[in-house]
Amino acid sequence: MIEELNQPAPGLEATLDRAYKRKRKRTTQMIIRPLAGLAACFAVFVLLVNFCAPVAYACSLVPGLRELAAAVTFSRSLTDAVENEYVQPMDLSQTQNDITAEVAYLIVDQKQVNVFYRLDSDKYEKLYADPDVRSADGNRPESCSYHSTGFDAENGELRCLSIDFVDNDVPDKLRIALRVNPNMVVEEVAPEHSVDDLYSDDIYEEPSYLAEFEFLLEFDPKFTAAGKIFPVNQTVILEGQAITITDIEVYPTHMRVDIEESPDNTAWMKGLEFYIETDWGMKFDAASSGIISTGSADSPSMVSYRADSSYFYEADHLKLVITGAQWLRKDMETTYINLITGEHGELPEGAEFDSARKVGNEWVVKFRAKFIEDNAMYQLFGNKFYDADGNEYEINQWSSTYGDFDEDGKATFFYDEFPLKKFTGDEVWLTPHYSHNWVAEDLIVITIQ
Repeated sequence: MIEELNQPAPGLEATLDRAYKRKRKRTTQMIIRPLAGLAACFAVFVLLVNFCAPVAYACSLVPGLRELAAAVTFSRSLTDAVENEYVQPMDLSQTQNDITAEVAYLIVDQKQVNVFYRLDSDKYEKLYADPDVRSADGNRPESCSYHSTGFDAENGELRCLSIDFVDNDVPDKLRIALRVNPNMVVEEVAPEHSVDDLYSDDIYEEPSYLAEFEFLLEFDPKFTAAGKIFPVNQTVILEGQAITITDIEVYPTHMRVDIEESPDNTAWMKGLEFYIETDWGMKFDAASSGIISTGSADSPSMVSYRADSSYFYEADHLKLVITGAQWLRKDMETTYINLITGEHGELPEGAEFDSARKVGNEWVVKFRAKFIEDNAMYQLFGNKFYDADGNEYEINQWSSTYGDFDEDGKATFFYDEFPLKKFTGDEVWLTPHYSHNWVAEDLIVITIQ
């Protein structure tokens, strides 16, 4: 199929001049204009890769792309980046104690770094990496979070470490550390004599690392500058609440929808259900894994939402289509629970109080909740809670488990359980993560570009 692409389709010949003109207008990439025949071939190739599964498969057979293409299937945006060769190859490798760590590729833009690395060993059957991210000077970067994939990867397979910068731009350099062990040792849980026995970091034994690798990553400036902000500044009313869409940020690895809320609103926005659509009907869904939204230190609201990226698709217009939202009413920022009687105030929609039991002198509480999406657990409460005098405590451990399953093997509900450490009272005020979900009767459409 790749061979056939060397012959441009006759129907595309008349479009070459227009393609060249559009290409000259793009200033974000420095690409030398190719010969006419190759340009036609390239245009057909990109379109077919994006819209035709067999050609996408053929693309994965090209040396150097197949492995990376298989590693990014968890993200549409990263898949588009690979198909458009938006990749910075790396050749960094270190070996310690019969273990080799290699940083193979980077997919990086102005706000996000995705590090693709592999671990390999002839001595250990399976390896686990505990990553850490630092600035070039060794300090922890500000406004930065990261998460890993590939915990079950076989030796030699690509894994991904995603580093997300919330407010700041990606620096020109970062240090990553990979601390490696062959397995994760978990000791048998002790009898329930105390909350610390049941919920304790000490039940996990952290062996000395077999190898510790550190890599200094230097980013090509043409990647770290990639991104564009589209001012929107349109206000919409969602279930009586005024929300202003301020900007849409488009980066190769993701899109961000930034909002501001009216101070007169009676609820904080905790979630936004939406998708983004091109003028020819192609959809880009809201993020469903990894970082899906970020908040503000000034309020309980989420103020920026993530979506798949339209960066590699030319569109005359984009539309933001809002289908629903999740709210936390301002009169429900805390809710009362009597741990002895089970009496309680209003709970998040779909949640029920299940039980509270004493473990030693402290409490473990348990709630039951309906699924909003199939088999997808979600957060019911924040990590702060209070006693009758207003003293603040913190929840730092949760346990979520599936409930019963239906005939089709789908869980019908889940349990959310957590300990109230260092709390010995009988009455507690928890902080609900949300109060209720809202679904728009009619689609709310906002023109972006």
